[in-house]
Amino acid sequence: MPTSPSIPVSRRGGLLFKLLLALGGLFILAAIAWVVLLPSIAASTIRSKTGFAVKVDKLSVNPFTASVQISGLVLNNPEGWPETGFVDLRRFTADAELLSLLSNRFVADEVVVDVAQLTLVKNKAGVLNAEAFKDGLAGKAEPGQEAPKGGGKKQEFLIRHLVLKFDRLVFADYSGRRPVVKNYDLNLSRDLTNVDSVTKIISPFTGAALGVVTNALGGLFKDSPDVLKELTGGLQEAGKKTGETLKSLIQSLEKKKP
Repeated sequence: MPTSPSIPVSRRGGLLFKLLLALGGLFILAAIAWVVLLPSIAASTIRSKTGFAVKVDKLSVNPFTASVQISGLVLNNPEGWPETGFVDLRRFTADAELLSLLSNRFVADEVVVDVAQLTLVKNKAGVLNAEAFKDGLAGKAEPGQEAPKGGGKKQEFLIRHLVLKFDRLVFADYSGRRPVVKNYDLNLSRDLTNVDSVTKIISPFTGAALGVVTNALGGLFKDSPDVLKELTGGLQEAGKKTGETLKSLIQSLEKKKP
């Protein structure tokens, strides 16, 4: 009976090495393409969905370790808004627990947020740019249909170590007869531990800046009664500590409850 020729062991080892080398090269090329193309893909997607222009120096996402790194992100308002700037983010990093992304409780070992400037703008129609951006990402409801309401279980989270740096906050209101622009030089640099609520995240803010941030968050989470209740309680507590009533802001948040 004729037998098929066998491949020498040394040759089989050489073929396996070449195959592994080729696969390694493909993996490296894929990783490079991921790093190079991801920022432009993200920017293009955000602009097409929201109209906000995005520029980012570096964006990397590792799906295997649930880590994110962003640096040099600039987000500008769409054309026609009375102010151009929206977000100037120097750095954002997050190291999360991978399995927590599949659960109802997000857990991160460390999150770093370094903001150079946040400009909240209310246009002539009374729409806040932060709300317009969020609604654009979420998608608009079809004509005759109601926008989806926030429901289900409350999304819980735990950030074991949060580094918050925030230089400047600007609030520009063009909804009245005359524009009102207020600047807050915050110069915040705080290390927070075991952060598990929205009020803990905004706890470094004080006075009028706290009111601006809280009211903006109230608009973003207007379909989440649990978050609104938490924000209202936080404002009331801040008012007691600082001697400010913050009554109008509390009433504004109460009206946003669904």
